[in-house]
Amino acid sequence: MSRLLRIWWSVAAVMAVAGVAAATTGVAAAQKDGGSAVIRVDRVDATGDEVVLDGSIVGAEPSTLELVVDGRRTEPTSLGTLADGGRNDVVAVIDNASSLGNGTVQLAKRALHPLMPSEGVADSLGVVTTGNGVKVAVGPTGSDAEVLAGLGGIRPEGASKPWDALARAATLLEDRGRGSVGTVVVFTGAGTAEPGAPSSAALSALQRAGVRLDVVALPSSGAIGTLEHMVDVLGGSLTVVESDEDLASAYERISEALAGRFRLTFPAVDADDVVGVQLASGSSTTEISYAPGALRTGALGLAPLPDVGSGGLMSSSLVKWLALLLGVGAVVVAVWTLLHMVVPSEDNLEARLGVYDESFGADPNAADEVPHGDGGQATVPIIQRAVALTEEMAERRGVLDSIESKLEQANLPLRAAEAMFFTAAASVLLGLLFFVLSGNLLMGLAGVALAVAVPLALLNMQVRRRQKQFVSQLPDMLSLLAGTLKAGYSISQGFESVSREIDDPMGRELRRVVTESRLGRPLEEALEAAAQRMDSDDFAWAVMAIRIQREVGGNLAELLMTVADTMTQRERLRRDVNTLTAEGRMSAVVIGLLPPGLAVALYMMNPGYIGELFSPGIGYALVIASLVMMGIGFAWMKKTITIEV
Repeated sequence: MSRLLRIWWSVAAVMAVAGVAAATTGVAAAQKDGGSAVIRVDRVDATGDEVVLDGSIVGAEPSTLELVVDGRRTEPTSLGTLADGGRNDVVAVIDNASSLGNGTVQLAKRALHPLMPSEGVADSLGVVTTGNGVKVAVGPTGSDAEVLAGLGGIRPEGASKPWDALARAATLLEDRGRGSVGTVVVFTGAGTAEPGAPSSAALSALQRAGVRLDVVALPSSGAIGTLEHMVDVLGGSLTVVESDEDLASAYERISEALAGRFRLTFPAVDADDVVGVQLASGSSTTEISYAPGALRTGALGLAPLPDVGSGGLMSSSLVKWLALLLGVGAVVVAVWTLLHMVVPSEDNLEARLGVYDESFGADPNAADEVPHGDGGQATVPIIQRAVALTEEMAERRGVLDSIESKLEQANLPLRAAEAMFFTAAASVLLGLLFFVLSGNLLMGLAGVALAVAVPLALLNMQVRRRQKQFVSQLPDMLSLLAGTLKAGYSISQGFESVSREIDDPMGRELRRVVTESRLGRPLEEALEAAAQRMDSDDFAWAVMAIRIQREVGGNLAELLMTVADTMTQRERLRRDVNTLTAEGRMSAVVIGLLPPGLAVALYMMNPGYIGELFSPGIGYALVIASLVMMGIGFAWMKKTITIEV
């Protein structure tokens, strides 16, 4: 069987290498000419008899475009630029917050030169500022003089309101003519924004106006993430410049894209599903998809189909079926291998030797359980080796004993090394899952922390629950023990009798004490070990009383009844204290759950608003500061409501 497995994996490896080679060959063939043209599609209107496609091309003429619709070469019904009768109306939004400084604002104003009406790219240009309240510095105009006069009054002032400014820019472009293409060009650099209209309102206004969005941002801007999402929805571009000296070149690229704006029409395709479209100019291509009867914009609405324009070896149907069969076979082999790794084999060495471990006269109908080494839960050899390595590392760092003590207190049949190994494996898997699903390293770290914190919290909860039950059973146990002593039992016989009558966890611990005593351990030492294991001061005092009485003599039964009555009174007082502090504990729970609950509610209602809090820089700093303050508040409230009895 192992030989067949090696042959299988060899064939799979050869096919994988062949697939990678074919994919690499296809990519190399597509890029060998190093196409320099950049083709971008911003809007597709498929609501009529003809599909209208708006986009831009840089590095080549629109007349060089070749169209492939639904896998078939198609001749456009019309293909023209804005110079063929259309208009290009632009509104520039300039961030002039006082935090940017006068130099940056002046450079942003100068960078608008390629968009001046006299340059021939924009038929009209308007300017909106974000600082100290939204202001229309220049209404859309075709006069350079009016634009320069309006720019002259722009200076750094106040805080930035970018979303209000975007909504105002959209309003300026709503009334443009039918043949006009609207574009909003944004410069942003302020780290924080003054409270105003939410980003969702600005996005809705831009969608109603039907405009394209081009963004130039400094790395210090706190709105980059939200603006990137807007660009994906509306169409356009996002350029993050390293410094304000690079603003001029960024606006030059935007000007080139506006100069290359084109409109292409072709007959609608009769299809019920999305239709794939490929535009090519020389060796440069771009792929999109649109839904018949719908208007789609941006990279999100025009995402390409996975199989559009595929070619090479993987386009062969025979190769596809072979790859499918190999994939199914690989899944079957993987499942078979995992089952043999997880389920212990009935023909292993321990099963064969287990026959000779049976005592003479054993019940043949008893369950044929096979012992697994030292009683651990890991039976797979590779996992056993990993557990052994984990145990060695934990023992070097001195954490093994504490975890073993916790597991013993919780009465979990698990070795400390196994618990650490399974927790580490779960943290790695959960961290990778969170990172893959969210694409955020912070979420991956949160997954790791969650996988580590939850088992520890559950373990501590189980320990506290058993300790609480143990303490509550102690008065009854002492009363029963005193009764057995009055009936004439010895102290050892009394513990054995009580261990059979009382419930767990007290019964389990007493049975362990009796077993250790039978094996030769002094009864007092076994009782003290139980008190230390359960971390019970009350039980330790009872053991101390038993030890003293056995040394000096006296009426042990009467002493145990007195100790039981004292512990009953202490338990009553402890419960009274818990009742009086219940309000404080509930307040701590409510106050602790309020911030994350409010954050989830805000995320459901307005993701863009709360998303600003989880952006690098000031957002992460505020989150960390809030967590630290919450921790201090929890510690303070816990100290206030914790009363030792």
